[in-house]
Order: sequence, then structure tokens, then C-alpha cells
Amino acid sequence: MHKFKNLKALSVLWFSLFVLHTAMAQETFHLKGDISSSAMEGSAVLLAYSNGKSFKHDTTRVRQGHFELKGTVDKPVKALLFVGYSKEEEAKTKKRGETIHFYLDSGITTVKGEHLETATIKGSSVQRDFTILQQQLKSIGWTDKGKKEDILLAKRDSVHLAFLRSYPASPVSLDLMKEIGRPNLLANRYEEMSEIYNNLPQWWRDSEDGRRVGRFLLGAKKLGIGKDAIDFTMNDVAGNPVSLSDFRGKYVLLDFWASWCIPCRAENPHLVEAYKRFKDQNFTILGVSLDKESGKQKWLDAIEKDGLPWVHVSDLKGFDNAAAESYEVQSIPMNYLIDPKGKIIAVGLRGKQLIHLLEKTL
Repeated sequence: MHKFKNLKALSVLWFSLFVLHTAMAQETFHLKGDISSSAMEGSAVLLAYSNGKSFKHDTTRVRQGHFELKGTVDKPVKALLFVGYSKEEEAKTKKRGETIHFYLDSGITTVKGEHLETATIKGSSVQRDFTILQQQLKSIGWTDKGKKEDILLAKRDSVHLAFLRSYPASPVSLDLMKEIGRPNLLANRYEEMSEIYNNLPQWWRDSEDGRRVGRFLLGAKKLGIGKDAIDFTMNDVAGNPVSLSDFRGKYVLLDFWASWCIPCRAENPHLVEAYKRFKDQNFTILGVSLDKESGKQKWLDAIEKDGLPWVHVSDLKGFDNAAAESYEVQSIPMNYLIDPKGKIIAVGLRGKQLIHLLEKTL
């Protein structure tokens, strides 16, 4: 009995220490909002963020122009804040409300302004870093809405790279690198991106996100601008072998996609437009599907439904596709524009970028 009591006391002590450690690991945040617009009075407020591997959200309402939310976070996290409109404002603007992104951290964060989208946000040093980035983007005319011209996208990339150099250890930079560490930027500005990546904290480079960007960098080094395209042979929809080298002498867009990939399907109209405009000017497309054997019919149906008249190949092995592995494809859509000599001249073209480049090249 005496041993049992000691064991019970030890268990209680262990549990108390565990609870204390957990509480210390999480920090309390206090979000205070003051929005003076009558269009938002009484409206719903939604706060959403990821805390570790779990997704968190909380709601409240604007009362007399004010709202508050409290909770805990393990570290500074990028959060989304939405405030709805009144029914009258929603009917007038055809919008449900306004949304902003900011960094949620321990302590007090304030949101003040007439409208949410133009409000001033003050909080931790991480939020100050994020505000600096937002101001730099605003100075070049960048907004998160609407379609962007290539020149504005290039300016945005330059702002991002300059920020990464200035604030390499900021959580904002680590999140930014995760977002912009995409194949086309890595390939087109490999030297800059490689230098920036190597200056980021080692613990981040060792993280899952850091390793993913690192793999992209390795791919960019091997398959960047001016590198030789890697030849491969794969069966087309009729089972006939097709090689990339069969297209030597033409400009060819090597396009990795899949029938189940929504962003890929959204890009297809742009590819169709480019193909129709330039197919008689020494240009073609070779589609490589990352569908699996079980999805073969969906692949064939997607080709017909989207009206894709160029050559399509696949080994129906998903992301284990032999060509995708050779080209270090980590996500789709992904493409490489190859010149008549077999040299890569562009990577990761999206939207109208392919058409704009072909207009200059052909």
C-alpha cells in the first residue's frame, strides 16, 4: 500500500510537470480590433491559423466597433482575419467582407482602422517585419488581387529577394522562402536563390520545408536555364514509344500535369491558345501525365475534354513517373521550354507567360 501511494504521488507530480511544461510551451495571444466602419458593425469575425500541425479558428462579432480574441500559439504564425459586411453592404458591394493576413504572436496585437483591409496592425517584432514587406510590395503597386503583368511579377520577385537578404532569420522570411521557393524562380535566378538559401538558419534548411526547397535548388542547378534537356522515351496514348529527342529542331514545351490536378487543368486553356497560335512556327507541346494506371481513362478523358491536340505520354506511375524523376518534379503543373538545340530556355511558365515569351522568341 505504501508503494502504491508513492507511485500515485509520483504520477500526480509527473502529470503536473507535464501540464506546466505544455503551458510554458504555449504563449497566450490577445487580439484587439477597432473597426469604425458601420458596414461591419455586428458582423462576424473569423480568425484562422495553423498551430503546429493543427488548424485553429475562432469567431466573435464586432460590437460597437470593437472585437477581441484570445488563444495560445507555440510560435509566431501567419494568420488570416476576416470581418464580414452587414447585409446592406454585402448587397451593395457583392462582397461578403474583408480579409487580411498578419502574424499572430504572444502578447497583444492591435488592428485599428475604418476598414479591415486598410487597418494598421501592430504587434510583435515579427509583425513589424511583415509590415515592412507589405509596404515594400505596396511601393511597386503590388496587390493580392487581379491578374499581374510579367513586369510586375518580376518586381515582386525582386522585393522578395531583397527582403530575404535583409531579414534571413525572420519567421517571415522562412515562410516567404517556403512560398516563393518555386522551380521557375529558382531556375531563372539560381545564383541569388542559392546564396539566400545558404544564409537561412540551418535548422530551417533541415526542416521538411527547407529540404523541399533544397531539392528544388538541386533540380534548378541540374536543369536550369541553358542546361541540356534530359532525353527520355515513354509510350503515348496509343502505346507507341515517343522520345523527347524526336522533337529536336523545334521549340517544345515539356509539360508535366495530371487529370486530377486542378491548377494543371486551369492552365490548359493558356497552353491551347499558345499551341494554336504558334504550332505553325516551329513550336509544339509534349504532355507528360502523372496519372496512375487506375486513372488512365480519366487522363484520356481530360485530354479530350480540355481539347489538347498535342502528343501525350505517360508510364502511369504517378509521381514515380520516370521523366518526372529525371526532371526533379516535386509538384505540378511544371514545365520546361526547350529550344531546337535541346537547351532549356525557360522553366515553370504560367498563365500568359508562355505566349509572351514565344512572341519574343519565334
